[in-house]
Amino acid sequence: MPNDLNLEHQLRRRTRFGRLLRLQTCASTQDAAASMASGEGDLDAVVWADHQTNGRGRQQREWDHQPGMDLAVTFRVRAQLPNPVALPAALPVAVLQACEPLANKTLRIKWPNDVYAEDRKLSGVLIDRDSAHPDVYYIGVGVNVNRTAFPADLAQTATSLRLLSGCEVDRGRALIALAEAVDAMLSAVSGDREDVAHRQLFCDRLGLLHSDVIVEAGQTWRGRLTDIDFERLVLDGAQSIPLAIVTKLTPLRR
Repeated sequence: MPNDLNLEHQLRRRTRFGRLLRLQTCASTQDAAASMASGEGDLDAVVWADHQTNGRGRQQREWDHQPGMDLAVTFRVRAQLPNPVALPAALPVAVLQACEPLANKTLRIKWPNDVYAEDRKLSGVLIDRDSAHPDVYYIGVGVNVNRTAFPADLAQTATSLRLLSGCEVDRGRALIALAEAVDAMLSAVSGDREDVAHRQLFCDRLGLLHSDVIVEAGQTWRGRLTDIDFERLVLDGAQSIPLAIVTKLTPLRR
């Protein structure tokens, strides 16, 4: 498949990802990436499927996608990260950066792992860590790319790059954009380059700083969000809560 060979060449030339595994169908790209043989797993790799029969999101929720129209991909990465807990906050920023030029719309982040256009979901991120090899991560990204219709239960809450931009989007182009953004973010959280800009973008697109919020993290807190970065948030200038344990972060509706 020349097109796939060209994509793999671009990935090797422009990112850390040395291999592209393109699948017509699989249960999930996360599982396919995790089952790669050891020799295959020596290279950082991209697993892309046209159709997932058991695609999943965070907390084992089902990820709905339209075969051949959307993008279901897992980035398999071997990396020594000084602070892996930064990944759940950092990677949605990378997805936003990749998708925003394709959507031609301003996007936002909804905690903990989603990218939205206004009140409609565009993308979700799932991060798994290899239990046998703790320096290996599986970064799953689902993006609604070219679909224009959704199931009834999602029709009012989901969108796609095509609906946002008004034109069809090349999925290979979207894949390369995602790979480049994920690569750059991994370098940032590894300390290879300054990531102040990424952290500021996360804060800006979360849009909750200096607002009254509800935080659920084993127990429920209410207060003003006075600081937040990739590792922790601060309520009322005093209560510091690790983001790794935060399951819900929403505006306080009065």
